[in-house]
Amino acid sequence: MKKIFTILSIAAVSLVSAQTFTATYGFDGTPPVVNGVVAGAGSTNLTAGDFAPVGVTLTGTGNRLATTGAPTAAAVDLTKYLQVTLTPAAGQNLSVSSISFRTQRSGTGPRSYVVRSSADNYAANLPASISPANAELEVLAGNVFHWVNDGITLGQNGNLVTPTNISNLSAPVTFRFYFYEAEAETGTFSIDDVVISGNAGVLAVADYTKAASMLVKNTVVGESIAFAKTADIQIINVAGQVVKTAKVTEGSTLNVSSLAKGVYIVTGTVNGEKVSQKVIKN
Repeated sequence: MKKIFTILSIAAVSLVSAQTFTATYGFDGTPPVVNGVVAGAGSTNLTAGDFAPVGVTLTGTGNRLATTGAPTAAAVDLTKYLQVTLTPAAGQNLSVSSISFRTQRSGTGPRSYVVRSSADNYAANLPASISPANAELEVLAGNVFHWVNDGITLGQNGNLVTPTNISNLSAPVTFRFYFYEAEAETGTFSIDDVVISGNAGVLAVADYTKAASMLVKNTVVGESIAFAKTADIQIINVAGQVVKTAKVTEGSTLNVSSLAKGVYIVTGTVNGEKVSQKVIKN
């Protein structure tokens, strides 16, 4: 058994290459086309699903995805949204780094909107910002996009979401766009020019026998992992889900007693090099 553990201790699992992709939804035509166009080196490693309304009604307006029936309350209604799902191909892992999009409202349409994901069961608004800056849009506390001027009904660019919890997922991820605080339920709200960016790669075994590349000291662990380097790390389960994140220092240990027994991947950057190692939790 000792020999087996020694072999495992020098084996690492890492993304062979970060194959970037963009999934673009232009919603061209009348009624608008709801499927996306995937481009980039990683385009064959995932499927971008169609945008679909839930609890709201598409108006059929051309060249943007316009809806009516949004809530008038100043709070998210979890039963009303637009959603889209990205699905990694078999054996591939999916990461999403940004979502940019354009919004438009009628004079009585929703003034607030947020984006959430299935990665945390739609519990939290994804990090939001306005980039490039746009005086007609702002981000309120809690990552809430907000329309500044009530009377402006032209489409506005600059909505940007930068997820931090969608990394190396082997399962599909769904994004939901919630919009609310309409001045009338008959008011309209639309999204357009949605661009979802990220990378999709395949996990493969690589040999990191050089001491400079070693991140974890003990690859068969009980209650804690001992680290040989300083790094911001993620621990990923076999389903591709990030189950723990931490900042560790050389010689420190990290308590992982709460993790179930099984195989995990510990990833981090050491001396500018992305390093991942497989650990077995007993």
